[in-house]
Amino acid sequence: VASFNVTVNAVPNAGGVSGATTVCVGASISLTNTGVSGGTWSSGSPAKATVDPVTGLVTGVAAGNSIITYSISNGCGTSTASIDVTVNQVVNAGTISGPSTVCVSNTISLTSSGSAGGTWSSGTPGVATVDPGTGVVTGVAAGNTIITYTVTTDCGAATAIQSVTVNSLPNAGTVSGSSTVCVGSTTTFTSNGASGGSWSSNNIAVATVNSVNGVVTGVGSGSATITYTVSGVCGTATATANIVVNALPNAGSVTGASSVCVSSTTTFTSN
Repeated sequence: VASFNVTVNAVPNAGGVSGATTVCVGASISLTNTGVSGGTWSSGSPAKATVDPVTGLVTGVAAGNSIITYSISNGCGTSTASIDVTVNQVVNAGTISGPSTVCVSNTISLTSSGSAGGTWSSGTPGVATVDPGTGVVTGVAAGNTIITYTVTTDCGAATAIQSVTVNSLPNAGTVSGSSTVCVGSTTTFTSNGASGGSWSSNNIAVATVNSVNGVVTGVGSGSATITYTVSGVCGTATATANIVVNALPNAGSVTGASSVCVSSTTTFTSN
């Protein structure tokens, strides 16, 4: 009788791979296998994700996908198990560009160099509102507000901000004052609008006006229109009032006889 010992080796079994299927750029996840230990991990696309060959620790490198494979080998061959891992880009709100000022009731458009699909918001909607999808800012009232662009993904949230100043529309108000003045006399016009405007007359042969203080001087009989003008970054506004300049009374010179007899008459005239 002769005998011979034969060793039967198990077929290699990589089992299955378990763990997260997504990772952010710069972050790591751990993969495990349900098969025989002692195998080796590898990445099909190291430019997208690397993996520690011993521990199965996967690190995101760039946005995209990579097949992570666990391999176990022995004298009976090789067994593999794999999983597809998606690498997501780190969230990026970028930099906001566009005008930093807007007039009341007007609009400006802001854009971001970051990831698309974010949301726009205004820190002070009473000063300016912003369309959450388009970044179009509308001025509501004079003041300042912070416009924020926010991008949120599985890899977190990022924000970019820009300060926007809302300028008021020019307001010339209403002009008030006397509607008449005599030649050689003065009257003062005022406005309840914004200060710092300029006064002017459309007929300086009839009435002039001090451009700073609104003092109107009658020059000749007739009528003139006095205008108050306010200008700013948001345009120009005017308010007007009419004034009539009256001539001074003129008695002229009296002519006639310098003597008259008792019971007689004579006539005096004036030019």
